[in-house]
Amino acid sequence: MLIFLISSMAEEHARDKVRKPAVKELVDALEKAFVSHEAASLVHVEPLARMLMDDPDRAVDLITSTYHKALDDAYTDGEGNLRGFVEATCGGPYEAIPADVNNAVGAVYPYLNRARKDRALGKVLGIMDYINCRYVQTNHTPFIREPLLLSDICIARAFYWPGLEGGEGTWLLKQVGNSGLDSFIRLKEELLDADGYFRKDSVRSDFIVAYTLLRSDMCCFGELYAASANQSFLERTLQAITGMRFALPGSEEDQVRRRERLKELLPESVQEKIDIHKEKADWVDPSKFS
Repeated sequence: MLIFLISSMAEEHARDKVRKPAVKELVDALEKAFVSHEAASLVHVEPLARMLMDDPDRAVDLITSTYHKALDDAYTDGEGNLRGFVEATCGGPYEAIPADVNNAVGAVYPYLNRARKDRALGKVLGIMDYINCRYVQTNHTPFIREPLLLSDICIARAFYWPGLEGGEGTWLLKQVGNSGLDSFIRLKEELLDADGYFRKDSVRSDFIVAYTLLRSDMCCFGELYAASANQSFLERTLQAITGMRFALPGSEEDQVRRRERLKELLPESVQEKIDIHKEKADWVDPSKFS
């Protein structure tokens, strides 16, 4: 995003030399802002991530304050704190710190019991609910890696789901192709590590990309990806997908239709997991967050 923006500014500058000082100042300010977000995340979010692993009950209470302290630091310069102005102008903060906070929660989320999950989820939703919904869809949820956290967020707040069509997964498919084994081999080499996890520098939302690769209406790689994926991550992905289909209320006929639709979309090799996860129903109760 930053590279594209700077490149566009450089092209504009080449066409209009009179504006050179203003363009240079703006580019310098943008570069400084991006660096300041990374620094603030290191100072505030990394300690939170470690605490979530060591003392989750205490750490969950610090999610909201850590988020705000990191953003306050990121937007503070010699002239004061510009956070309010930037967020009012843009609709919300740059995605780096929200992504780091959400993914710190996501890293421990699968290992928390339901009560702790609900507490952590409440903190995350509490942050998102004070931001423009569209901004959450474009700058928060598309950067969440953990399937169980993203699915619980979207079960509790369906309007935060960023969608698959036109999302990261479909964009990546356009880059490598969607035409058979050769395309998948190229995709696997570029996106997956030796353990079947997505490379952090290649994918921003593991769940969104995995869901896209599994769906028969979006690509032909479902069985190939299911066989190549880390099986623990794949299991959580299938649990998340099942939860998003069955968590909302509906008649028995609705449930049957949802199950049949999932069987149409998912690879045959993983379809037995649908009933297993549906029976466990280990997902958030949306009525608790209404």
